[in-house]
Amino acid sequence: MLTNVLDTLLVLVCVVAIVTDARHHRIPNWLTFPAIGAGLLLNGLRGWEFLLHSVAGLFFALAFMLPFFALDLLKAGDVKLVVAWGTIKGVGQPVWQSFVLWAFLYGALLGGVMSLLFLRKAGVRANFKERLKALCGVMLSRTKPLPSPDWERVPMPYGVALGLGALIALLLERWFGQACPLIRL
Repeated sequence: MLTNVLDTLLVLVCVVAIVTDARHHRIPNWLTFPAIGAGLLLNGLRGWEFLLHSVAGLFFALAFMLPFFALDLLKAGDVKLVVAWGTIKGVGQPVWQSFVLWAFLYGALLGGVMSLLFLRKAGVRANFKERLKALCGVMLSRTKPLPSPDWERVPMPYGVALGLGALIALLLERWFGQACPLIRL
């Protein structure tokens, strides 16, 4: 029964994250921190073993996401969203079947597609040869640094891709018993 409650919580968190990130380009703390607490609490109600899986899921998600945040590839809201998934779903057994891992990978694939669509929408028509020459000039210190291209200023709500990736992982988990049905060991 609590498994259904946890999955419902995950869906609600993903839907709210998708909507808020699409509208406001942020995933708010009022969503992620209570989701983290609820994940720990609900798993704790299931027993110590589930609470330990939830805590392990939190640390696994945090360890997995911090390098992306440190390299400025993801924003803090994205990291906290994935950490919330970790506390709700726990760490997988074996670890490569963790929900967090596959939900993030599905989200990354969707994010790549979204990036291409956003670039197309922004009308990016960068001349590759000119950009390469300018980059070589900068590396050889012959010219000024490249100005920031317009497409770098196009905001892309990555939480939308992450949320959809989590929903895909949840559907696969419901249908096949694990978030990645292609790997069975």
